[in-house]
Amino acid sequence: MPVPVVASVSPKDIQNSLGREMANAFGTGQPEADVMANRSLAKALAVLKDMKAAGRTWNEMAERVEREFETKLDKEQLKALVR
Repeated sequence: MPVPVVASVSPKDIQNSLGREMANAFGTGQPEADVMANRSLAKALAVLKDMKAAGRTWNEMAERVEREFETKLDKEQLKALVR
């Protein structure tokens, strides 16, 4: 009888994978994982939602995403992520 394989994936592996996928989706380069800060999609969404709740402008949100996550997003892309 075959034994099912149970794979364990660490949160860090998921974070790195999401960061790479986001960079690929938006056409930006991905830095080495060892020197990378938390640039996961989950972190980007949390930052954007916090900024929206604080009443920040779309321009301020775009600048922060570009600075912290090295990804350029326009207003419509930001809106789609925040919703």
